[in-house]
Amino acid sequence: MHQIIFIASTEAVGSLESDDNPAEEFPCMSSQQFHKDARAQLYVLVLNKFLDEAISLEQLYRTMSYDGPFIYQLSPDLTEGLARLEEDQIGEVALSWLDCAEIEQLGVDTNDLHEFMFQFVHFCQIAVNDDLSIFLYSDD
Repeated sequence: MHQIIFIASTEAVGSLESDDNPAEEFPCMSSQQFHKDARAQLYVLVLNKFLDEAISLEQLYRTMSYDGPFIYQLSPDLTEGLARLEEDQIGEVALSWLDCAEIEQLGVDTNDLHEFMFQFVHFCQIAVNDDLSIFLYSDD
């Protein structure tokens, strides 16, 4: 499932109405083909966590209605860990992530993965610098 990653304050996300689209309200980026399990592999690499811990770094923040969509919030530790990556570290982590089974199954182009990583890290840097959070909007 394609998800939207966006930057916002918890107060602003809390005031969203069920029919509001975060892409129209906040700076956002596409999760592209990187689903939750694939992203968890990235989180393992960044924070040296076990996979089951890494999966829990995206916490359900809000359910917009009974059957979705759903908004998840990245843990502050994860957001800060990604924000601290230097440019050369981003490339190294991206290459390691490329070797993970979840990413291999997706058949991701190396350039697309690097571009996603740089944008994701940049979003995290903005969130940390502006005392905001990273959220994911999903309808599943």
